[in-house]
Amino acid sequence: MNKLLKLIISVIISTLGLYYAFGEVNIEELWLSLKSTNLIYIVLASSLIIFSILIRAQRWKLLLEPIKVIPLNPLFGTTMIGYFGNAVLPFRFGELLRAYSIASLKNINTSAAFGTILLERILDLIGLVFTMLIFSWFYPFESGGKSIIILIMLLTISGFTFIIWLGSNHLQIFEKIKRRPFFKGPLSIKILKIISNLIEGLTSIRDTNHSIKIIFYTIFIWFIYFCVTFAVILGTGINLDWIGVGIILISTSFALAVPAAPGGIGTYHAAAVYMLTSYFAVNRIESQAFAVILHAVGYVPLMLIGFIYFIRSSVHFKDILEKNITK
Repeated sequence: MNKLLKLIISVIISTLGLYYAFGEVNIEELWLSLKSTNLIYIVLASSLIIFSILIRAQRWKLLLEPIKVIPLNPLFGTTMIGYFGNAVLPFRFGELLRAYSIASLKNINTSAAFGTILLERILDLIGLVFTMLIFSWFYPFESGGKSIIILIMLLTISGFTFIIWLGSNHLQIFEKIKRRPFFKGPLSIKILKIISNLIEGLTSIRDTNHSIKIIFYTIFIWFIYFCVTFAVILGTGINLDWIGVGIILISTSFALAVPAAPGGIGTYHAAAVYMLTSYFAVNRIESQAFAVILHAVGYVPLMLIGFIYFIRSSVHFKDILEKNITK
């Protein structure tokens, strides 16, 4: 499937999500609901989102340490650049933008940096699974929902176990591959180098002495996300207990994994509106207002701050397109 087709499908999915969320909307009532929002809670939620990036940057610092020791400040800036890229570019291109930014700034291998970012996403998934386990204990999911939770948990554990195994055995595997006749050419060697550097970053957690801290930061990040969701719930005046807040957090997080337009536009809103109206009997106007504000809280501050860091950096989109990942 080429990129153009993927882009078209993503736009269609986002359009369908927006239609579901706002196909039946009274603009005047929605505007009144948005205006009645308590701005103190929204400012708090936005501040917490920015704080979560600081924690994320600190975790990334620990993951990169076996490859190269990098100060926190540039990692925070390049993480913001990555979020800016994801907010305005398709296919989560911001992840590659982030890897290239830190590689250009601190002269490390782009592939290895990108590998640590992939590892971060796996850790995020583990944090989501941990969050799901907590709230599935209190919320009466249907049997199908519990089966999905168990499946995701097993897949996540299996994937993480494979990463640990790969970190111990990838050098031996590559040595065997290099002996193959069809891996003697310069292109094959170049591809193997890319993969090797990528795996070095992906498996960096094996060589760190900060595993406990990394686990703590991962759980803390999801706790911050929970607080952000709770703050928006309070700000919009929706009557929802802490268990309901957790369920909304889980559903909107899954929505971000669905292929869609940049920033999860449409899918994120549809998930929030569906869960609030279908499972918690919140009226549609309040649900729509909540979806708009929650998405804006996680989208606008990171995009604006990321844009500032991007403008201040020496990185341009064309540099990433023109240069390969073997730097």
